Amino acid sequence: MTGWKSLLGAAAIAYCAGALAQETTLVLATTFPPNIHVSAQMLHPWADRVNEKGKGVLQIVVRDGPTVANFSNFYDRVMSDVVQIAWGLQSTVAGKFPRSDVVALPFIVDKSEDGAAAFWRLYKTGLLDAEYDEIVPIMLVALTPAGVHTSKPLKSLTDLTGTKLIVASKITGQAVAHMGGTPLSIPLNDMYEALQRGTADGAAVAWTSFQPFKLAEVTFYHVEASLGTSVGMVFMSKKKYQAMPAAARKVLDAFSGEAESRRFGAFWDRVRDEGRKLALASPHKRTIVNLTPADSALWRKKTEPVVDEWAKTTPNGQKILATYRKLLADVKAGK
Repeated sequence: MTGWKSLLGAAAIAYCAGALAQETTLVLATTFPPNIHVSAQMLHPWADRVNEKGKGVLQIVVRDGPTVANFSNFYDRVMSDVVQIAWGLQSTVAGKFPRSDVVALPFIVDKSEDGAAAFWRLYKTGLLDAEYDEIVPIMLVALTPAGVHTSKPLKSLTDLTGTKLIVASKITGQAVAHMGGTPLSIPLNDMYEALQRGTADGAAVAWTSFQPFKLAEVTFYHVEASLGTSVGMVFMSKKKYQAMPAAARKVLDAFSGEAESRRFGAFWDRVRDEGRKLALASPHKRTIVNLTPADSALWRKKTEPVVDEWAKTTPNGQKILATYRKLLADVKAGK
């Protein structure tokens, strides 16, 4: 009898070991410290939801900070299988995602949630296939658009002549230049010091930058505008995705796509609102300017060459722009 019990015990252990062996583990690199809003409020909760659903099938292990993957090497880290999933901006992968920048053009996207949903639909049309040939997007998102935040009031709302502005993307830099300003390429982590020292007059960034970089302490004049933005993604390599067991892919697919992209966009919209509220609640006296319809039309006209140039120089740019505008209009209309 003892022998039978031993055999049954061994069989149970072997079964459990086999079941555990079927569980797929993927490492997600956030590239940011765990307390930064995108890590704490979005990426960690997303992994927790996947892990709850995927018990015994799929588990996501989150790795924060720049040691495993950082702002500049996240794509290579995924492709070399150092990590399997990462968050990052397409613009930092040199030359790989020019078509995706349609989402980042000035005065195209107003709300991140709408922009993200339309971005995912654009990806599903196949017009961006050349850029996503070796990866599988899990979420695609448009960050909130950049306004103008300066230490002193602008001399004029009709142009930015004589104003040195830190920019977070090439497209925003082009928009600033067409408005007459001087774009400065300074790392976001160095914005505070540059503004404090007067190296820059301000920054053309979104309100989402205010919490992590404490910009409310060094900027006091704010113009609500839409001078372009950045596009981001959570993704994994196509090779790794296709090698996963079907059950693990099914779990991951349930937390991918337009709905998750919308959720990510809604997060950025919320962080934008929080950044603005925190700035207003600070003890510093500040001014927030909403452009009049006439001023807004002028800013659009002055930055329109950025949109035109992108459409002319990007492969299939005209069609991609027209398609994205149509998809964005559909999303806004609730279609």
